[in-house]
Amino acid sequence: MRRTRGHRIRVGAALGVLALVLTACGSDDSSSPTGTPEESDGGESSAPAGDGSTLVVWADNSANTAKAVEPLCQAWAEANGVTCTVKKFNGGAELQEALIRAQDTGDVPDIYEGPHDAIGLMVDSGIIAPVDISANVDMFSDPAVAAVQFQGNSYGVPWAVENIALLTNKKLAPECPATLDDAVANAEKLIGEGKVTEGLGIAMQIGEAGDFYHWYPLFTADGGYAFAQNEDGSYNPDDLGIGSEGAIAAGERLQELANKGIFKASVSYDIARETFAKGKSPYFITGPWQIPEQTEALGDDLMVCPIPGWEGSDNAARPFLGVRTFFQTAKAKNATLASTFLNDTVMTTEFMDGMYSVDPRPPAWLESFEKAASDPVIEAFGSYGQEGEPMPNIREMGNVFGEAGLSQYKIASGDDPQATLTKAADAINKANADIG
Repeated sequence: MRRTRGHRIRVGAALGVLALVLTACGSDDSSSPTGTPEESDGGESSAPAGDGSTLVVWADNSANTAKAVEPLCQAWAEANGVTCTVKKFNGGAELQEALIRAQDTGDVPDIYEGPHDAIGLMVDSGIIAPVDISANVDMFSDPAVAAVQFQGNSYGVPWAVENIALLTNKKLAPECPATLDDAVANAEKLIGEGKVTEGLGIAMQIGEAGDFYHWYPLFTADGGYAFAQNEDGSYNPDDLGIGSEGAIAAGERLQELANKGIFKASVSYDIARETFAKGKSPYFITGPWQIPEQTEALGDDLMVCPIPGWEGSDNAARPFLGVRTFFQTAKAKNATLASTFLNDTVMTTEFMDGMYSVDPRPPAWLESFEKAASDPVIEAFGSYGQEGEPMPNIREMGNVFGEAGLSQYKIASGDDPQATLTKAADAINKANADIG
C-alpha cells in the first residue's frame, strides 16, 4: 500500500469513516462518493462488444494501480469480444467510500482493487463475494493467502504485498544490524560523536497522534501483539494484545530509547525522511515508497535491511503486511464475467508481471516475485515480509490504531507505559464491544 507522503492511511480512521457512511446511507438514490472518479481515458475496448457485456473495474489512481490494470483489462476484453471500463479514484479511502454509497445507488463495479484489511467490514456490509483461489493457492505467498481469509472463505485475488523495513545508510552503518541492540549501540555512538541528530538515532515517525503501524515491529520484538491468532491463522477479536505483558515491555523499551535519544515523540514523517536523506540518521523505519527519494539522496550508500530482534529474545520483529487485492463485488452486474477475468487472467504470471511492470510492488504471485527479486530492494522488502503478520482484517482492528498510536506518543513523551497501555486497551475493548 503506497502511503501518501509515507503515511499509511490509518485503518482505524478509514474504517470509522466507512462505518459512519454505512449508517448514513439510506434510501436517497442521489448519494455519491466523495470526490469524482475519473472515467478511464480509453478504458473501453475498441473491439466489438460481442454480447454487449461490460466488465466494470474500480481502482486507485493515487499510485499507478489503475494505470497498470487498464491495459491488461483492455487486452483481455479485446480477446473476448467484451468491454472493459476502468474508473479511477484519487486514493483508497475515496474508493471505499464510493463502494459503501453504491450499496444504495446500485452503481457498483464488478471488480475493484484495494487493501485486504477492510475485508471484515466489506463482508459484514455485503459488499464483496468469496473468490475461490484454491486451484492456484500454491502460486501465492503464504502470507498473501492468509491475508484474504475471513470466516472460512477467501475473498479476492492478492497481487502485491507491502511492509516496512529498515533503510540503512552504509556510510553510518556498513552492515545490516544483527540485533536491535547493535543498531541502538551504533546510533548512540554516532549521536555521541555528533554525526547523528539526537532523537533520530533510528528515524521513526511518531508525532502527536502516534504511529502504531511503524512501531509494530518493535512492539512485537518485545512480545506485544494486536490480536491473538487462532490455530487456523484467523484473528481472535476477544484477545487484544495492547495491554498485554509484552505490550507493556515494548512501551517500557520505547520510553527507554526515547530517553537515550534514539527516538523522539515529536518526530514526524517529514522530519524522519529529511534527516535520513541528509545523512544525519543511520537507520529509517519506512516502506518501499521511500526508495526513490532516498536513492536519489544516498545513491549506492542506501541499503534495505530486515528489522532484527533483540539479542537473546525469541520474539521476532514482525512488520504488518498489507496485501493489495482484486475483489469481486457481491452485487456485480456481470458476476460471470468478473469470475472469468479473475480466474483466467488475473491468476496468471503474465498478468502479475504486467502489474509489477507498471506498479512495482513486491508481487504476491511467487513466479512474478522470483523475477522481481532480481532487484535487491524488492528482494529485501519481500524476504523480510515473509516474517510479517498480515494486517488483521477483522472490523475490531479499526479501533486499535488510534488508541495504540496515541499511547505510543504519550509513552515517548514520558507517560507511564503500563497505565497508558492499560487505559488504551480498555478503550479499545469498550469500543469493540459495541460492534454488532
